[in-house]
Amino acid sequence: MQVKEGVTLFGLQLPMRLVLIHADRIWTKYGKELVVTSTVDGVHKPSSLHPYGYAIDFRTSYFPPSSHTTIAAELQADLGIDYRVIVHTTHIHVEYRKVIDG
Repeated sequence: MQVKEGVTLFGLQLPMRLVLIHADRIWTKYGKELVVTSTVDGVHKPSSLHPYGYAIDFRTSYFPPSSHTTIAAELQADLGIDYRVIVHTTHIHVEYRKVIDG
């Protein structure tokens, strides 16, 4: 696993560490090294969970666009309903739903 320069895992909440384990396994399965592109860093929309350590983004640019949905679905299946996995054009975003849904 790599962490993009300027990104830190410090401040990432415990439920998100499980995400790292599952994502790393899936990325490796598809022949790529997992790259964390955002956690608590950066500028996000006001409702974002990133600043609180409950959201994380992963690089997808090295995968064919047609595989993004498959990879996200596999990650969602591994993580279960407590998490939300969202495919964006430049990355896969994962957030901890229990913070939102209680």
